[in-house]
Amino acid sequence: MLDPMPDSEVKTMKLKNWTEKPEKGQALVEFAMVTLLFFTLVFAIIEFGRALWTWNTIVQATRAGARYAAVEIPTANDAPIMKVVVYNDPNGTASSTPVVPGLTEANVRVRYLNNNGTVATNKTVADLIEVSVINYQFNFLVSLFGPQISLPPFTTSLPLEGLGAI
Repeated sequence: MLDPMPDSEVKTMKLKNWTEKPEKGQALVEFAMVTLLFFTLVFAIIEFGRALWTWNTIVQATRAGARYAAVEIPTANDAPIMKVVVYNDPNGTASSTPVVPGLTEANVRVRYLNNNGTVATNKTVADLIEVSVINYQFNFLVSLFGPQISLPPFTTSLPLEGLGAI
């Protein structure tokens, strides 16, 4: 038969358990801190990816607009060129979906340039076409860095081809 523990040992064990610090809440606090850091990092990566996608799409849109302007027959206004940049369609309307959320025809600038860099009056007397997206505001989904940022101007210049230039 087993001998029961002497009273002194029982008191010592109770004292040890009583003097140990409870650590039940420590794991919860550590989890909260790590989770906060983890989700901040995840959302920052997502927002950076969206910004990079937007940047690339706007660059491609200005290239498409400049290509369209370089080879098409001159028109009285630049609306079809602006619509190619915004909607990727010269017949796009305000009800069409823009290539990038928030991009409008007001963000697009079309200029005709001479070889010396001066602005020409129209396409028939110009040597270069310059298509730019200006004043575009990138809106964050999660405002870790503020609600929005202004992206720099995106510009593409191409020489005009003989099809439309006289």
